[in-house]
Amino acid sequence: MNQKANMNNAMFEELLALRQKRPLTPDERARLERWLVAHPADRARWSEETALSTVLHRLPGPMVPTNFMARVWQDIEAGEKRSAPSGTETGWRNLFRWPSLARQFALAVLLLATTIVIQGRRTQSPAQVARSIEQVAAFAPAASVDLLKDFEAIRRLNQAPADVELLAAFEQQR
Repeated sequence: MNQKANMNNAMFEELLALRQKRPLTPDERARLERWLVAHPADRARWSEETALSTVLHRLPGPMVPTNFMARVWQDIEAGEKRSAPSGTETGWRNLFRWPSLARQFALAVLLLATTIVIQGRRTQSPAQVARSIEQVAAFAPAASVDLLKDFEAIRRLNQAPADVELLAAFEQQR
């Protein structure tokens, strides 16, 4: 029962708040009348709130000074001047600004490229070259002399004319 009364009281408070913002709709007025019939003590409060709202709406709005916009712009400019860093200010914040970050990135790329070029031009000592050849020779044995003896015959095999009849047979199967 208490929870239902609180919900109904919340409805009445909502109607009071709506009345201050805008006129009530017919449905809202009907709900209000049902509430006031069930709770006659709230009728006096409703009358007071309605009278107060009417008087408040009749009051003139606040006067805006003629130099209002100029004062707003002055405040904005003063805030910008306070928040802008001075030219002599240095510190960690300036390192992470856009132009500084672009320069830092360009410097990092330049250093990386220089390191790659220097490493690529580095000459290996004869001992390192000999060790490299030994390692490759262990995995890839050299071609035997017998294989190279028939090199001319193998090279001429690649120059034989194409078998036209065989190509025609393959074409018919497709």
